[in-house]
Amino acid sequence: MSVRANNTYQIKLKTCLKMCIQRLRYAQDKQQALAKKYRRDVAQLLVDSKETKAHYRVESLISDDVHIELLEILELYCELLLARINILVSINDEAELIAEHTEDGINEAVRCLVFSTLYVSEIKELNQLKDLLVLKFGNDFAMAIVSEKIGVPDKVQVKCSPRIPSDDLVTLYLKEIARTYDAPYSKLSDTESEGDEEEEEEEEEEEIENEKDGDTNDGKPIIAVDNDVKYDTDEKHPIIVRKPKHNSENLQNSLKIPKDIKKEVKVIHQKQQKLTSKKEDDELEELKKRFDALRR
Repeated sequence: MSVRANNTYQIKLKTCLKMCIQRLRYAQDKQQALAKKYRRDVAQLLVDSKETKAHYRVESLISDDVHIELLEILELYCELLLARINILVSINDEAELIAEHTEDGINEAVRCLVFSTLYVSEIKELNQLKDLLVLKFGNDFAMAIVSEKIGVPDKVQVKCSPRIPSDDLVTLYLKEIARTYDAPYSKLSDTESEGDEEEEEEEEEEEIENEKDGDTNDGKPIIAVDNDVKYDTDEKHPIIVRKPKHNSENLQNSLKIPKDIKKEVKVIHQKQQKLTSKKEDDELEELKKRFDALRR
């Protein structure tokens, strides 16, 4: 490419990556809002003693969660390429991509974004991105990725391959939903329910203690918040630790706070800062407006 053609290509690629990031974020927010509704629907099925129907509904819910996880991964790849766009544009061919850009993640990001276009049909901008990458690296490069999955990591291949989730995973989801919405479920034992209640009581006691203590020894308390709680740092609370976000891979994981610093950590739970459905709708509407503005 000539210098002028190279500059034009970089502008197109940069614009396309920004559009992909916006669309991927919007798609995630939209699907996460729908997932909350579907979880409430499953809880209602459990209340109505329709566990078999709830089981099948959760299978669909898990597939949706896996797809959201795929969207999150693709967003990160787009962010990586956008941050290193000057390097990406300077690469001459596939051989240089493999030889010099495997460690910095560019090779993996390019291959995954080309491969995933078949499985994320709702993001049309990804097809435009694929076309731009194929223009740079050639049709044979794209064919090898799509047909032989060359250079595509397992974590992406798994999330792109539709499959029926295991019964154990479905049961874990149903237990989590039953606990969250206080719904009856035959496989949720009394000991598990009691354990959850004790844990909640301990957390509430910790919150009361933290409110009394307020600060750590250095006057700067640590805040531990649920992943989706919106909490900004300030002078009094400069350190924030977010709990691991539950997904299909880490449903049983929780935030572990070492005993020696437990009194110095203030835990904020989602129930303290629940977002109203109106606020969620407003945020979705705002995202739509932003995307419409970008398209124009």
